Amino acid sequence: MESNLQNAILKADDFLETAKDNLKYDHLLAAVNRCYYSYFWVARGLLFEKNIFVKSHSGIKSKFSELFIKTQLIPDKYGYYLSQLMTKRQNADYDLVSSFTKEEIQEMISWTEEFLDFVKQNIDKL
Repeated sequence: MESNLQNAILKADDFLETAKDNLKYDHLLAAVNRCYYSYFWVARGLLFEKNIFVKSHSGIKSKFSELFIKTQLIPDKYGYYLSQLMTKRQNADYDLVSSFTKEEIQEMISWTEEFLDFVKQNIDKL
């Protein structure tokens, strides 16, 4: 049977592919949103594995930092990336005027790919 984390990773993979497609077709704000949600689902899946169910985005960020970043199970940069993606997603979704370059979005995609790869490679240690 698949774990909650494995199911979250499958969902995250789908969101990441959608982000790449959105970038390819110049749907830049949608790409930002999909990058964030890919990252979000992995963080949420990690928390699920510890039987922690957080309802808010800020709560997930806080608990993820507390249980994985501060304990050094996951490198600091991944906490930084989550924080950046959260802010960028909020800007993309809620600001009347927001814009991102393709290069910025490609960087966000790279952060997300890197995080997903890290979790997949270390799934048994987390």
